[in-house]
Amino acid sequence: MASQKISQLTAITTVASGDYFPIVRASGTTNQRVEVGVLDERYTLAASGVAAQSTANTALASGNAALVDAGTALSSGNAALVDAGTALASGNAAIADAGVALASGNAGISEALTKLPFSGGVVSGQFAQNIVPLGLYGSGVDCSLGNYFTAILSGDTQVTITNAPSSVAYGFTYEVDHQTGTINWPGEVEWPAATPPTLTTGKTHLFMFVTDDSGTTWRAASLVDYNT
Repeated sequence: MASQKISQLTAITTVASGDYFPIVRASGTTNQRVEVGVLDERYTLAASGVAAQSTANTALASGNAALVDAGTALSSGNAALVDAGTALASGNAAIADAGVALASGNAGISEALTKLPFSGGVVSGQFAQNIVPLGLYGSGVDCSLGNYFTAILSGDTQVTITNAPSSVAYGFTYEVDHQTGTINWPGEVEWPAATPPTLTTGKTHLFMFVTDDSGTTWRAASLVDYNT
C-alpha cells in the first residue's frame, strides 16, 4: 500500500501486514511510521475483547440462571424449613407421647410392685407383708387388702370373710385382741374335729385360714390365749 494518511483511508482500503501509517508529531518536524502488525494485534485484542464480552454475557446469563436456581433453592429451602418445623412439631408430639408412655410405664411399675408375681425360684432375704388394721369391732376381713389382719373385739361379734381370690390358694392370719364377748365364725369355716377353739377374754388369739376354692371352704387353725 502506498503511503497514505489515515485520513485518506476509505471504507474499502485494504490494510495488510507490513504496511505502515505515517505519524506526524505535533511539532510537524519528523515523520514516523507504525507497522500494521501493531494494529493487527489491536484488532485481535479487540476481537478477543468482543469474545470476552460474549463470554461475559454468557457467564452473566449463566449467573442469572444460577440466581434463578438459587431462588428456587431458597424457595425449596424455605419449604424444607417448613417441613423441618412440621418435623419438629411431630418430634415434640413424639416426646409428649413418650412422656405419656413414661408416666404409664411408671404406673405399670407401681402396679407391678403392688402385685409382684412369683413363679418358682427361691426368695432370698426378708419377705414381709403389710399389716391390715381393722381396729375396734374389726370383724369384717376383706381378703383383697392383704394377708395379715388385726382387730379388737369387744362384745359378741360375727366374723365375715369376703373377696377371696379365685383359682388360687390363699391364706391369711387374723390376730384378735379379745376383750369381751363371744366370737362367732361364718359357716364356711371348718375347724379341726369340727370344733371351734375355746377362747379366754382379755387375751390375744391368732387364727389362720386357708382356702383353695375361692372361699367356699376355709380350713382354720388357732393359737389362743396369749397374754399380749
